[in-house]
Amino acid sequence: MNEIEQQEASHYSTINELKSEIQVVSQKEDHSIIKSETIINFDDTLTQIGFGRFQIMQYLVSIILGVMEGAQITIFTLMIPILKKEWDISESIVSLQTSFIFIGFLMGSMLSGQFTDRYGRKLPFIFSSLFTVLICFTTILCTNVYQLLIMRGFMGIFVGFFAPCCVTLLQEITPNNLRGQMTGSVTLSVAIGQLYGFFMASLILDGINGSWRLLTFLGSLPGLVALILSLLYIQESPRYLLLEGKYYDAFQTLKLMIKTNKTSEFNLSIENEHKLVIWSLYMNSIAKKTEHASFKSLLNGDRLQVSLVLWSIWFLLCFAYYGNLMTMPQILYQLKDNQSQLQQLVYACLSDILGAILATLIIDIKGFGRKNSLMIGFIVATAFSFLQLYYYEEYFAILAILQKLFLSMNYIFCYQLTTELYPTKLRTTGLGTAVAIGRLGVILMPWSCMIISQYSIIAPFLLFSIASFLGSIFTCFIPFDTLGKSLDNNN
Repeated sequence: MNEIEQQEASHYSTINELKSEIQVVSQKEDHSIIKSETIINFDDTLTQIGFGRFQIMQYLVSIILGVMEGAQITIFTLMIPILKKEWDISESIVSLQTSFIFIGFLMGSMLSGQFTDRYGRKLPFIFSSLFTVLICFTTILCTNVYQLLIMRGFMGIFVGFFAPCCVTLLQEITPNNLRGQMTGSVTLSVAIGQLYGFFMASLILDGINGSWRLLTFLGSLPGLVALILSLLYIQESPRYLLLEGKYYDAFQTLKLMIKTNKTSEFNLSIENEHKLVIWSLYMNSIAKKTEHASFKSLLNGDRLQVSLVLWSIWFLLCFAYYGNLMTMPQILYQLKDNQSQLQQLVYACLSDILGAILATLIIDIKGFGRKNSLMIGFIVATAFSFLQLYYYEEYFAILAILQKLFLSMNYIFCYQLTTELYPTKLRTTGLGTAVAIGRLGVILMPWSCMIISQYSIIAPFLLFSIASFLGSIFTCFIPFDTLGKSLDNNN
């Protein structure tokens, strides 16, 4: 037996000695026992280790990938009028292309939970990043709309797969007091990516003329940089490893975190390792056996209400947000010239950046938190959407940008709530399923807008207003706010 195997065996040998204590602990209903002298809460461990270079590098990789995703969103939006001219595609093909992307998102999000909760966070993160970058570059070679449809579908799958995996990994390595604020940084990166896409478009495109292939190439370059960095810096979630019983790997990752962050306040001694083992056994003992990457587990007991409410909120939010994003360029194209259109889209992108900053500032404020902030965002978005019906000829761009501002804030609140309401063994499954349901709303959105826009070009905003209003109603049924609560003590 080599040295590594001996060390791992020494950790496993303590488990049988600790099980009798776990049986006593698990019978207690008061979860504050986790803070007793025999157990260290993993969130407390993260807080003592602190937020440093270990987390910063993993956030940096995710942020650069977010920039690529944002750039691709912009490029997809700007390509629509170009492809109409170059390939003479119809409105139904445009809607079909949008649906292909989001069908891919739906499939990828559903698969992400199953793989990531079963096989860890690191490998799914790296492989989904790899294939996303490859698909983006392959898109450049498309010679007709049908090849492009296939590439869009595949890109949707891998982007949809990546998002829940990425958010889960970052949430599980971030100290409790910074989780809300740091989530905003990843969302902010998508908005910055959209701005990057508009900047590249201003240099390459001239209205509906220009090389969309060159634009796609430049928009994909950040992903290549992120892929290289991910191979160097992405580590497995130590929280996941602990709860899966992979104690040696978990402690090695924690020691790397301590070393990289240059932490002096916390020492991962043998005693503290044993306390973390007790914590993991305790958390597993109070969890049901079905709570392991199972869709059925999302509907068990009290979790049924949480899941149904979150799914409804995600569906309505995605319908309204992506509806705004996809219809805004087309309406601007009918109302104003191309130069004004591009300027207004840049302003809309800046609203996402402002939204991410505002969400980061208020998400950890008592009284706002996750739930109340989400409700307020929906109510304000409802008002701006409804005003479009009467004032769109004079103030369309301003009202659309303000609506998008609050909906983009709600994206951050939704991600935060969803990851915090599910336990570690179900976290990516819960988030992936919720995001997938949201993508279903986006799949239905272009067809709904195409039908209702026959009556008026602004009619889709009536649907967005109704969706936002219903979102505020469903938010009331979220059982509690997760602000300040430990990540695995919310269920």
